Amino acid sequence: PVADRRERMAAPTLSLLDTASFPPMQPAPSAFSRKTLAALLIAAAWTLPARAVVSFEEVKRDFRSSDTAVLDRNGELLQRVRTDPTVRRGQWTALADVSPALRTAMVLSEDKRFYEHSGIDWRAVSAAAWGNLWNTRTRGASTITMQLSGLLDEDLRRSSGGRSFTQKIGQTVAAAQLERNWRKDQILEAYLNTVPFRGEIVGIDALSRTLFGKAPSGLDAREASVAAALVRAPNAKPAMVAQRACEVLRTMEPQQKTDCEALDMFTSAAVQRRAFEPNEGIAPHAARRVLREIRDANSAAAPVATAAVAASKGKDR
Repeated sequence: PVADRRERMAAPTLSLLDTASFPPMQPAPSAFSRKTLAALLIAAAWTLPARAVVSFEEVKRDFRSSDTAVLDRNGELLQRVRTDPTVRRGQWTALADVSPALRTAMVLSEDKRFYEHSGIDWRAVSAAAWGNLWNTRTRGASTITMQLSGLLDEDLRRSSGGRSFTQKIGQTVAAAQLERNWRKDQILEAYLNTVPFRGEIVGIDALSRTLFGKAPSGLDAREASVAAALVRAPNAKPAMVAQRACEVLRTMEPQQKTDCEALDMFTSAAVQRRAFEPNEGIAPHAARRVLREIRDANSAAAPVATAAVAASKGKDR
């Protein structure tokens, strides 16, 4: 109460100050404000319907590459054919097969307290809320777990106009549930495989092979910084991506001098590269024929299966 009276008394005085000469006071968010925000979010969460928590194994099982590999009887690749023209996804990549540089860059860029929080970074939430109160630009409070929740649940997916308040609350609740049911390494692995990067590119395998012409295990610090920068602004101009990548690289290697001009040229070349060929192999015509025959067989089988189900239901009646 004493602090509240002091703030009310100080407010008129601040409004008379010359703001050009005196920068606005921005008190740091207190532990009390973090607890208050947490309590408000928890109270709002009670108004939302309960959501089933998808398992890591289900997400991995349902993952689909945009390409179909046609193998011979010995398991050797005959042809890789792109079968999904709407998106470019590679193969699911295990976290152990992602370079340490990329894992470090992604955590430092998107969620530096990823291994400390339980899905919600309350320090970032309170700082963002406090910054909005004082009209100050701040880093968003969305953690990697919260972002993954939005990627896995269509109802929580971000639209062109951003997320609604209800979606943000739902995303917060879903993130807490994921943290209770998944391990940290599973969360990071699923995130890297499902996060959009640039244009049609989704997932780290497609990004690595398209922009850098290599597997995710081979990405160095410079390439990793560009990849992390693309998550924040997937379709930004190359100069903006390079600026963000330089910040990430400086954070990754604080003891080394970062050549941002060289990184700018590297980024501009990388984001224009299309090294991931749509088709690869030695038998393109045979592969397309096989895929067409499979598709035709599935189309013919679908009505039969539907009729069988209908007949079964009629018999049950």
